[in-house]
Formats: sequence, structure tokens, C-alpha cells
Amino acid sequence: MAQSVDLDQFERAILAALQKNARQSVQELADRIGLSTSPTWRRLKALQDAGVILEYVARLDPAKLGYGQTVYANVTLAKHNRDALQDFEKAIVERPEVQQCFSMTGSADYIIRVVVRDAAHYERFLQEVVFTNPAVQHISSHFALREVKNTSALPL
Repeated sequence: MAQSVDLDQFERAILAALQKNARQSVQELADRIGLSTSPTWRRLKALQDAGVILEYVARLDPAKLGYGQTVYANVTLAKHNRDALQDFEKAIVERPEVQQCFSMTGSADYIIRVVVRDAAHYERFLQEVVFTNPAVQHISSHFALREVKNTSALPL
């Protein structure tokens, strides 16, 4: 598990501002947090070097790109040896439809979030990835009805 980093008020302000708009320039960021450009840039670089900022991405609207369904699936494995786990995880990581995958405690071994065009697309995903994997014992799928909240912003 990663060790947490102590942040001062300016570093928290930088992160909060970037979570709202990662496209702003260093000058805009400096103006927003009340520092000059050079110290803002140094703090930003230090946050990147420390791995606090993982990447800069554009959030896309899945529905506008034809991915109208989000499915959450609880996956239970029949086999829990290292090879079975690695094979399952490799198959999941390779699929672009899988947006998130977490190893879990409780009744399911994994929970995955999958974006698909429709139910037929999800069925193909199951047939190609899940049902062909010998480590998988059970999958329980849940189609999201509507999105209430979806954010990547962390509380600072």
C-alpha cells in the first residue's frame, strides 16, 4: 500500500484546482492559488514526481460515444492459486470495456465496471472473457439504470 504524502495548503489548492480543470496553464493555476508561477510550477512538479498526480486525462461521455450501458459485475473464482488469479486479471486488464477492476473481500473475489453498447455487447464480453476463463465460478451482473454521481475528484 502506498504511503500517504503530507500536503500543505498550496499543494491541496493545486490538486483541487487541477481536479476541476487539468487543462489550465501554470500561470492560471498560480493566479488561482495565490502563488507566483515559479513556486507553483515547482510544487506541481514535486506532486508529479511523488506520484500524487498519476495522469492527466479527458473524461468522455460514454453515451455520446455509443456506450449506453454500464454494468457492475461481481466475479467469484473457483480457483485461487496464483496462476488462476494472474490469468483472470490479465484477461480483464486487456479488455477496453473494463473500466475498473477491484480485488475484493466478501462474497465476490472481484468487482468490475464494464461499459458496453448494449446487452448483446455485454453478452459477447461474457462469452469471450468470463465464460471461457476456467478460474471463474460465478458472475453476478448488475446493469446501472442511471448515473447519480460520477467523479474522479478526491476529497482534499
